[in-house]
Amino acid sequence: MTTLRTGQITDFGSQIQKRASDFKDAYYFEDKTTDGAAIGGSEYTPPFNKYHGIYRDVAEVRAVINKLASWTFGRGIQADAKNEAKLKKIKGFGKDSSRMVLKNQWRTAMICGDSFAHIVKDSNGRMTNLKPLNPQSITIKANNEGIITGYEMKATEDTFEPEDIYHLSYERIADEIHGIPFLEALISLIGARNEALQDLRILYHRNIKPILFFEVETDDTTKITAIETTINEAYKKSENVVIPAGVVKEIKRSSTPQYGTMDSLPYIKFIVRQFVTACGMPEVIMGWGEETTEASASIIYLSYQQEIEDMQLYNQEMVEMQLGITIELEFPASLEEKMQKNESKRGKGTTTDPKKDG
Repeated sequence: MTTLRTGQITDFGSQIQKRASDFKDAYYFEDKTTDGAAIGGSEYTPPFNKYHGIYRDVAEVRAVINKLASWTFGRGIQADAKNEAKLKKIKGFGKDSSRMVLKNQWRTAMICGDSFAHIVKDSNGRMTNLKPLNPQSITIKANNEGIITGYEMKATEDTFEPEDIYHLSYERIADEIHGIPFLEALISLIGARNEALQDLRILYHRNIKPILFFEVETDDTTKITAIETTINEAYKKSENVVIPAGVVKEIKRSSTPQYGTMDSLPYIKFIVRQFVTACGMPEVIMGWGEETTEASASIIYLSYQQEIEDMQLYNQEMVEMQLGITIELEFPASLEEKMQKNESKRGKGTTTDPKKDG
């Protein structure tokens, strides 16, 4: 590694390149190949358990993904009588509605990149139900050209033809046979969030219950253990403790660590804001936008609307292509018409009067 000295010109490009192989430097990004066409075919099993754990444990992650799924399916599913009859057959595990099943599939696809559901059919090949499956138990199989040839369930070793599985892939790229987990690029931010919360928790806890060091007038380990037990029990129960004179010599409080008095809340808010922004979820949608005006909020909302409509279109296309059901997902609430009216009013308000000007 290059050593920095006064007056020395350092090649930081070479320094980073050299460090990357050994230390995975923060500014180094690894090349990534796609899981697509390969000689002898290819297969892929989504890492559902990994990302599902994050979804279940991190509140912000859960809130963002749930909101995206809720906005995607908006006010429900619109369909004509013929397609409505097909939708009513979808009951998932027996107590689901078609909206709940399809929303579940989309939410699951965002979590780990892919979701699967068994298209249950009768003897005539007509769909009778759509049963969600655990993505971690499903392996996608593709041929040399990267075309999916089937699916295999690891637990039972059952195999399915492509037309027997309803498969959603979130943001699939290039020739890959699978989607990209929504959280893949957010791991470092989530880690920073968890670390900050844990550090803040310890910091506040130590302010209320600081670590105390007791210097005692004995070196007998038995007596020291007894004194320690007495003090710890009193500390837990917030009770007074009586110790004979001459036992405890001095009580010392642990010093505050460097930067221990730093206000951590702004940093945590910054991390959460970065996370929400990286998710493409506007603050106003989450219910907070400290520096957002009404005008800017409307523009942000319209931008968010385009993203949601794209998600809706994808789900509509997949339902029609894979299930043979034509549906329409209505956007929850559009501001476009309202903004156009406001612009029209502003235009009229700024019109000059020739008589007054003359």
